[in-house]
Amino acid sequence: MKTLTTLLAAGLLALLAPVAWAAPIPSGKVITVCDDGEEWPPYTYYKRSLGIKTDELVGYAVEYLQRVLARKNLRFSLELIPWKRCMAMVDSGQYDMLLNASNNEERDRTFLVSMPYYALTLVYFYDTAKPKPDIRSPADLKTRQLCGVRSYNYAPFGLAANEIDTESLNQAQAFLKLKKGRCEAVPERLEIAIGYKILGVVDFDKLDIAYEAVPGLSPSPFSMMVSRHTPYAEELLAVLNEGIAEISAKDGAKDLAAKYSIPGVQLPSGALSPQ
Repeated sequence: MKTLTTLLAAGLLALLAPVAWAAPIPSGKVITVCDDGEEWPPYTYYKRSLGIKTDELVGYAVEYLQRVLARKNLRFSLELIPWKRCMAMVDSGQYDMLLNASNNEERDRTFLVSMPYYALTLVYFYDTAKPKPDIRSPADLKTRQLCGVRSYNYAPFGLAANEIDTESLNQAQAFLKLKKGRCEAVPERLEIAIGYKILGVVDFDKLDIAYEAVPGLSPSPFSMMVSRHTPYAEELLAVLNEGIAEISAKDGAKDLAAKYSIPGVQLPSGALSPQ
């Protein structure tokens, strides 16, 4: 299984390859970015004031991208829209890039994928009022009724699209299905579930839902993804990769991890993995 160290090394080697045909990014260009309208806390979400959602977008990924682009005096605009629409609009070139995504074969064909810049812990959630699913390996997930979120990528869990019910529009709906007994487990990224809980979007503890790590699975790397239809796609990818490599080689944005209360993650150069 590839570690994030391996992926970072591969990305650094890719930086050495010449890109003679890459169009330059126009001076003063504002990079257009979209991400999931359901938010992706603590990486991308709307700031709350006294518990009320504001229009300001914050998070680890937001500030990370600011640092990466600032190296080249570039700015960006960010909009949160339905995830499936975001991917389609990046694919068509209506947005230059998206901010948070795990990779799979389809996405690798569709987008230019940056080096990974963080990784998430893969767990499954279950209803404590019912017998706990006997999941001792990723293969055991395939023997269970599973609920997930529409258009999310479950390849890091070793699951094909037809092996999980992804009709839920968000995590709250997936957890509701779990409580109603329409599935036995919800595969999810732990840090995101905790982020939703902190924001008050959905609290798995109050729902008497618990979680366990999926044995045998490493943390799932997340990358930024660039539209192949943006004229300066290769140049933008190079900017992202150079910035990620530089940040990883220095402090790894530990200050951002602390600022956004990201638990148990190592961020210096090397594998991003739970401690």
